[in-house]
Amino acid sequence: MSLSPAQFDRVLSLNNEFAKETSFLEPQGLTNLLDRAYFTKTVGELDAFVIAMSHNSPHDGINFSWFKQRYDSFAYVDRVITANHARGQGHAKSLYLDLIDQATKDGIAMVCCEINHEPPNPGSVAFHEKLGFEMVDTAPLSEDKTVGYWIRKL
Repeated sequence: MSLSPAQFDRVLSLNNEFAKETSFLEPQGLTNLLDRAYFTKTVGELDAFVIAMSHNSPHDGINFSWFKQRYDSFAYVDRVITANHARGQGHAKSLYLDLIDQATKDGIAMVCCEINHEPPNPGSVAFHEKLGFEMVDTAPLSEDKTVGYWIRKL
């Protein structure tokens, strides 16, 4: 999916508003992600967005690489963000279900992601569990951050 210049700016702004949970991006970083993406989708004027890679994406992130070393077929949620004003309206669920639908149509075996384990993110855990995800492992990323690796088989 290509974004209009206005959409690109809104995605970048929303991403960086939540940089603590995802990671800060310069414009070129977002361009690189979009160029590598398997699936991208936005909601509204920018109430929410998702960027996902597939096992075939030329992506090199540490968490993506963890899945790449273990699984042959997957769609990896690099980031999904919902603006504060749009929370609780089902946008993230809708984006995930659209990704799951596309991955199923493409014969991909699972959708995967990481969730902060330490510090904990109980809201994200509950959300993913409701969608049928299960945690398969954890890994430390730094002294004060550990992630859980989650999958949903399709």
